[in-house]
Amino acid sequence: MLTHGLLTFCRMLSRHRLYAILNIAGLGLGIAVFVVLSLVVRFEYGFDRQVPGAATIARVDEIWTLPGQPPIHSLDTTFAAYDPLLADFPQIAAATRIDDNPCAVDDGRGHPAMMTVDYVDPTFFDVFALPMREGSARDALAAPDRVAISESTARRLFGTADARGRQVGITEDDRRTLHTVSAVFRDVPRDWTVRPDILTVIPQDMKDREASFRHWGSDSGMVWLRVRTPADIRPVAAGLPDFLHRRMTDPDVSHAWFRMTLMPLLNAHFGDVDVYGGQNGSDRRVIDALGLVGLLALVAAVINYVNLATARAGLRAREVALRKVLGATRLQLLIQFLTESVLLLLPCAVLGLALAELVLPFVNTMGGWAVTIDYGWLLPRLALVVIVVGIAAGLYPALVLSGYRPAAVLAASRVPSGGRMGQRLRNILVLAQFSFAIAFAICTLVVNAQAAFIRTADRGFRQHHLYLVSLLASDRMQARQQAILDTLRAVPGVDAITLSDRQPRSTSRNTSDFKRMDRPSVDPSLTRERVGRDYPQTYGITLLAGRWFDAAHGQDRATRSLFTGPAPATASVVINERAVRALDFPDAAAAIGHVLTERQARLVIIGVVHDVRFMSAREPVEPLLYLRTDDIITDTVIAVRADGVPPDAMLRRLQDAWRTIAPDLPFVGESADSRLADYYQPDQRRGQLFTLGAGVAVVIACLGLYGLSSFNAARRVHEIGIRKTLGASTRDVLVLLATQFLRPVLLANLIAWPVAWMAMRGWLAGFDQRVGLSPLYFVVVSLAATALSLLTIIGQTLRVARAEPAKALRHD
Repeated sequence: MLTHGLLTFCRMLSRHRLYAILNIAGLGLGIAVFVVLSLVVRFEYGFDRQVPGAATIARVDEIWTLPGQPPIHSLDTTFAAYDPLLADFPQIAAATRIDDNPCAVDDGRGHPAMMTVDYVDPTFFDVFALPMREGSARDALAAPDRVAISESTARRLFGTADARGRQVGITEDDRRTLHTVSAVFRDVPRDWTVRPDILTVIPQDMKDREASFRHWGSDSGMVWLRVRTPADIRPVAAGLPDFLHRRMTDPDVSHAWFRMTLMPLLNAHFGDVDVYGGQNGSDRRVIDALGLVGLLALVAAVINYVNLATARAGLRAREVALRKVLGATRLQLLIQFLTESVLLLLPCAVLGLALAELVLPFVNTMGGWAVTIDYGWLLPRLALVVIVVGIAAGLYPALVLSGYRPAAVLAASRVPSGGRMGQRLRNILVLAQFSFAIAFAICTLVVNAQAAFIRTADRGFRQHHLYLVSLLASDRMQARQQAILDTLRAVPGVDAITLSDRQPRSTSRNTSDFKRMDRPSVDPSLTRERVGRDYPQTYGITLLAGRWFDAAHGQDRATRSLFTGPAPATASVVINERAVRALDFPDAAAAIGHVLTERQARLVIIGVVHDVRFMSAREPVEPLLYLRTDDIITDTVIAVRADGVPPDAMLRRLQDAWRTIAPDLPFVGESADSRLADYYQPDQRRGQLFTLGAGVAVVIACLGLYGLSSFNAARRVHEIGIRKTLGASTRDVLVLLATQFLRPVLLANLIAWPVAWMAMRGWLAGFDQRVGLSPLYFVVVSLAATALSLLTIIGQTLRVARAEPAKALRHD
């Protein structure tokens, strides 16, 4: 019986080759999309799942609700809370601070390179049990002069991973210290949130000089906790408000503004998308949407199979009738047709797996993932998909086929067609297919439009031909800082140069509460930015009212002691548009001449500039206050304007000039375009992935429509012949057939448009700077879907419509 069933299956495929090709192509594409996107979703949802004890690890986050600003949820927190947390919560088994700093790192003999060094507590490995290659986690950070590095860092510095005992030089804030490599740990996988390269103990002088170790209003890095059991995270989080009321005594920090919360490690990957400083987080909605796309692509392919199988079921009606006459039962026929359905899925699965292997590298490039095919995980699940989909797709056609009555079929002159019910079912399935494809295509168009918009949108400054050079800053570097500035200013092609303590993609901010002297009740929190001369020329910002700082006005220069000195001081400031609104001025011009106060400082507003967006388009622009200073600026970046010079050539010139003045420090420079790319490239890449998925969905739908149009056109040859005999023209017949085939495609818009509108409205709400949800996106996609559908069926309908009536009436 098995041999006979296989033989029947092979004969069926050979007789209906078009049917087999359409089914295998459609199901193969559907399975490929399903496999690829399932792997992507598995990768994203698998973040930090392999971290030992991940369920017991959480990060202490800060939430600031400052007057005049939206709430700020930051992953960095004050280190002043570290010791009190350990003392007050017995549930904490271990904790560590992580203060990541860009440092010049060398192999102990010079040749520095700028790398990120994580200054941590000796208990770091008690929280994050990284796998070791050399050395022991117990004593890796037992002394301040020890350093633990990753395998890739060891190879980069020494050319080998066997680096234990080697010397590493670390220069931070112009202070170089030598450390001995005490341990080499395995490279951390891409799906871990905490991925260090260089670990060393927080030095005592850093604790003494940095405010974040003493003041609750300052933050410098992350605080991670390991609790004793996963259930302990909830009581620790619940106890944080009372903890702050007991422990936080900083007069500069109000309990009404500041609170703490816990971010469990297993929630951090998705939770960090809305956290300040969490650029590596992923939007769960996007990942869920990708998973839904994969599932719906598979469903669309299954719909194709059901449509074609039910449409062509009548072609096997006489076969079924003869087998029933010869004694076959309905159960036997049902089993045979379900077996054929499952067998047809096997080549589809092989094709889908091959396509997945081919496109996965491109998908990884698009999304920035490191997804691989784990066959041990995938093959059992793919086998289950084949069985489930095969049975689900073949059940209804099998029920239709096995239910034919032999006498009625053998007595009829024509094979059964399924009647109105079968036609309606096929139309409903086509409607479902195109509803998904059109909705997905609209969403894809909006996602790509938003990605293009944020890439080219006005940020309030000219980012093209702007170059950013990082500069280590400390009191001991003031003389060198000015020398570097003068050297870079003399580079051929440089039009303007400045420095500031904020920069594009800056993660640090300095905020204070300011009062209007004429209305003390207006006291918003404004972010301070210290800038050097030629700032507006370098960044290309627009002045809306008043003037910029001028060296001829002595009050325009703010000293370092402006806010902290013993005597009252006055300085000029420039504010942005958001600050105008936060300070409750009716317009920019009305703000000029007003005085703000903060502590003993009096600040006279001399100008208002256009809002400058240094951060992501998702984040609102903060109310900003500019101060002109010639003092050393902490967290300094040098900005260089060089219009008319190719970026690569300009960076080479800047690097050559740097080496003449600071050969012992690595040059770290990049264009503003490159630095800001991380803000729009993820959406751009995912937009490309959505485009690929939308294209596959449309192709699958068109394959099904082609198969149905071919079948229906063949069945209606007699009808068309009669219509043409009675006077119908070729055009009349063509319009009739095209209208009937396109009706479900056009009706699909009624379902797709509201679904796409709601989905995109919610997604765009996450951006402060966004495109409008124009009806044009919907109309363009609908017209394109209609045109593609018409092209798909036009060949079949035109052939039937142009057939001669005499030949059509003789057709059997």
